[in-house]
Amino acid sequence: MSQVHFSPIDIRDAVEGESLKLLPGVHGLLIAFTTIGFLTIMFGYIMQPPEIFWGSYFINAVFWMGLAAGSVVLTAILQVVRGIWAAPMRRILEANVAFLPWALVLVLMTYFGKEHLFPWGRGPMPGKEAWMQPDFVYARMAIILSLLFFLMNRYVRMGLKGDIGLIRETPVHAKRWDSWIYDGLAKGWRGAKIEIPAIQNKMSFNAPIIIACYAVIYSLFSFDMIMSMDLIWYSNMYGGFTFMGNIYLALAVLNLMTFFLTRSRPQFDTLISKQQRWDLGKLTCGFCMFWGYTFFSQFLPQWYGNIPEETQWMILRTREYPWKALGWITLSVCFILPFTLLFSEDIKKVRNTFACVGVLSVIGLWLEKYMVIMPQLSPTSIPLGFVDIGIFLGFLGIYGMSVLGFLDKYPYLFVSSPMTKAQSKW
Repeated sequence: MSQVHFSPIDIRDAVEGESLKLLPGVHGLLIAFTTIGFLTIMFGYIMQPPEIFWGSYFINAVFWMGLAAGSVVLTAILQVVRGIWAAPMRRILEANVAFLPWALVLVLMTYFGKEHLFPWGRGPMPGKEAWMQPDFVYARMAIILSLLFFLMNRYVRMGLKGDIGLIRETPVHAKRWDSWIYDGLAKGWRGAKIEIPAIQNKMSFNAPIIIACYAVIYSLFSFDMIMSMDLIWYSNMYGGFTFMGNIYLALAVLNLMTFFLTRSRPQFDTLISKQQRWDLGKLTCGFCMFWGYTFFSQFLPQWYGNIPEETQWMILRTREYPWKALGWITLSVCFILPFTLLFSEDIKKVRNTFACVGVLSVIGLWLEKYMVIMPQLSPTSIPLGFVDIGIFLGFLGIYGMSVLGFLDKYPYLFVSSPMTKAQSKW
């Protein structure tokens, strides 16, 4: 990644200026989305076949939880690799930690529809009767996901402690940082010269642990809660395909978030240069390629092995109607089109065109979750409709209020990070 020609970061504005408050129109829109989602869930629960309703709900729960977890783990990756270019964007990624408690609850709510989603929810799973016992499955998912999200929250709070402590030491700072709601973060503060190096060491120590835990825990979740929807099909690579796909999704949404914030917030627009969009685009292109690689690495051995218990899963989604066309559309929107477009330096550097590629990737990755889950529940028809859209908007409303609420509450820059100070004019 490039390390030169970045716009200088004005930390003073993040400390003394206005926060990235929810604009009145955006706040109202997110509330409307949440309301639409709630009403759609009620309608779908009453009016739709239960397997279709719970399938639509599960698709969105998996998608949005993956986005939030992938975004936070991406901050840990940036800590490990010392990604200076991403300094103005790190707090946007960290803000996803605010959605993780919601994500956990929303995913665990599928317990009430387990008999419609999973074969092991209706009866014993042959050969795995004890391991795939429903109460045991949901209990261990609750424990391991809570552990992962706790580690992520603890990691983000380390950086926030450094920010609040450093800000309170400055002679002139906005009085809002003296509020009691920040006292817990600043508790035991011993001064920036002592605390900030210690915090950075802790974050650098914890970041690889979080990455490893994320890979293991999300693989277990993928195997036990998604792949197990089919009693026969299995793929050793599916866990990696899922957790790497979440990071690809996080990069695509980071693209859209920077587009939204630079369009609506003048103080943020000065922080993101063409060079940084180009770096973000190159990283997005890399993970797009990796998504395609992991997909093909699963597809190829199952195709040439031609073992019925493996190929039947692929045949339903790529060779049989009605799913055949949507399957190839999904591959095109997830990989072929973004991969082709992101080769262009100009597309990556121009805000509007880069955002269009981000929209393509987000749509494609949602469709990927749809293609994995829904054909198992409705092999003879594609039930894609307004219920899926309404539930998506409901999750978007909760996600948007959580993330933007976090950015309103805390500094929108990671002001105590050496990577931010490297570009600072404060």
